[in-house]
Amino acid sequence: MQTPDSLESLWLLVADLRLAVEEEIEAVTADLVRRGLDRPVPALSGRSRGEAGTGYRYAFQIAGGMYDIRADDRVRIHAGGRDALGVVHCFDRTLGLLQAVSPEWLGERLDGAELEFDPTWLLRELSLRLAEVAEDPDEFFPETVLEAFGRLPPRLGRDAPQLASSEDLNGPQRDALERVLGSSAQLVWGPPGTGKSRLVARAALELARRGRVLVAATTNGAVDEIARRLASIADPALLDGDRIIRVGFDLGGAPKARIDFGAAVARRIEGGAGGVDRTLADLEGRFGAPARPGAIAGAGKRGDASALNPYARAGRLLSLARSRGDAEAARTLGRALLEITRQAERVLEEADIVLTTFARLSIREELRRLRFESLLIDEASTAPLPYVALAASRVAGPAIAVGDFQQLPPVVTSTAATAERWLRTDLFREVGVVDDARDSGLPSASDGLCAMLDLQYRMAPGIRELVSEFFYGGRLRDAPEVRDRPTKGRPVTVLDTSGLDPRVERADGSRRNRTHAEVVADFLAQAARDGFAEIAVVCPYRAQTRQLRDLVRRRLGRAAPADLQISTIHRFQGQEKRLVVIDTVDAPPGRSWFLDERRNRDFPRLLNVALSRARERLVIVATVSGLRRTLPADALLNRLLEHLARSGSRVSARPADLWSGR
Repeated sequence: MQTPDSLESLWLLVADLRLAVEEEIEAVTADLVRRGLDRPVPALSGRSRGEAGTGYRYAFQIAGGMYDIRADDRVRIHAGGRDALGVVHCFDRTLGLLQAVSPEWLGERLDGAELEFDPTWLLRELSLRLAEVAEDPDEFFPETVLEAFGRLPPRLGRDAPQLASSEDLNGPQRDALERVLGSSAQLVWGPPGTGKSRLVARAALELARRGRVLVAATTNGAVDEIARRLASIADPALLDGDRIIRVGFDLGGAPKARIDFGAAVARRIEGGAGGVDRTLADLEGRFGAPARPGAIAGAGKRGDASALNPYARAGRLLSLARSRGDAEAARTLGRALLEITRQAERVLEEADIVLTTFARLSIREELRRLRFESLLIDEASTAPLPYVALAASRVAGPAIAVGDFQQLPPVVTSTAATAERWLRTDLFREVGVVDDARDSGLPSASDGLCAMLDLQYRMAPGIRELVSEFFYGGRLRDAPEVRDRPTKGRPVTVLDTSGLDPRVERADGSRRNRTHAEVVADFLAQAARDGFAEIAVVCPYRAQTRQLRDLVRRRLGRAAPADLQISTIHRFQGQEKRLVVIDTVDAPPGRSWFLDERRNRDFPRLLNVALSRARERLVIVATVSGLRRTLPADALLNRLLEHLARSGSRVSARPADLWSGR
């Protein structure tokens, strides 16, 4: 029941969150001006380059201008009277050639296209959705928001799981699930490798017995991982009946056709709903239009590739009808598109579990109208609080957040006071279970609002010990499978480049270190010869990742490890590899602000992410003596390197020395 006090608390909270969003919009806009991307970029020409995963790759020749366009930038493509969201795959500034991937089919040629790199429209949509909550709270659930943010005391309790899919949980996971099922709000702290996604998938199925469940996260990768797990453990009747729906998907990988929203809509249309399939087929025959663009793998009879994206089919036909001046066909297709939208809404209304990103929740009309009984937030440490409030406002029952506050926080551009307060704070800190002012800053083991998963399955014991000691107060334990896993060589090694006199160069506002790149390339060559194929190299700087990719390609070619990934630490969160190499890059005489937690408060979390991604082997490339001189003596990185030196893990930067101890 809403009270005047609760409504006032909601209004004040929403006002602060909206101000934080506005400050972020101002900061992002200023950054776009610096990058030359504050207005749409005209393309002289554009064309399809074929399929890419579940999307389509487009190549554009960009008009003159020194644009600072980066791989993974989000882009809106305006072409032929249509808009599509996409992601930059690569950009050659010298030649002005850009490739982008989008899930939407826009045609073979995209001449006269415009590319918009301004992401502030998403933030503006978020602000509008929050305003709706404050202006008409009776249409939403203010109490859920206030409990999730610690403004109202939640009901805490326990309830036993009922489904067979929950029986394979370990002790900490089952304890957390019981608290999730018995409470109106609950946080679950899951350090690396402790089975957070496993828990979320089972909690979603248990909560779905009580009513509709919303599963939300910041990234597509996190949502896709939960979707994969649900597809593997859910009752086949739920899957066959389209009761579990994933809205959107990661452009880098194929969606699970059994739960993909587009595939579910395609199956519904193909099954005759609204007569749309016959209408589209008749017009395709009339126009001689092949239906290949828009195919959804496995969408038809849950295994074949016969069903096609009905929006793509209708949109393509509408373009043909307009180009041929066929007004009657255009009107027919307009009605078909409306019917497809109605059928899509029914798919979502009938679903028991809906999985999506926070951003889609704010911008997709069919999602905005939905209301839920339970909320599950994954990757809670990266969930911006305005989005958390938006998701919680649509939920009548419990709000559950699962994540690790020691991993990466939300990405924020603004340094303004309100944005710092609300956009850089995760939910664990907001409700008070984490207090950075305390000695350890970690939640109490007896905190009723925060369950902990402390049994890890990923890291070799030597790696786990290091991570647990420096980031988890020694609480992290090895599962029996990890303790019994055969090991070979040192689990952690510091490859010390002090004797090689490395130098750091600045490039495009970033940093690179040629000596470190050569050491890493030599190491990768030896690792490949020794049978290591699954390797990641992570760095704090984009310029170093570019230099490494180029050097490995030229020096190793096909001799490089088969499953090699080179990326920044930010991009590697949520992934893991058998062997991980961390290149710290920095060396004297320049000082590093990035590796100094007093200047870069996110560095401890970045270091934790980098260390905890390795399953068997961890290699740290560092100029040890130089870091002692350029970082404070008690800096986290220096303390960690000293700890490893005492354990005998440091060797000189010669691959022969490194591998002699294997």
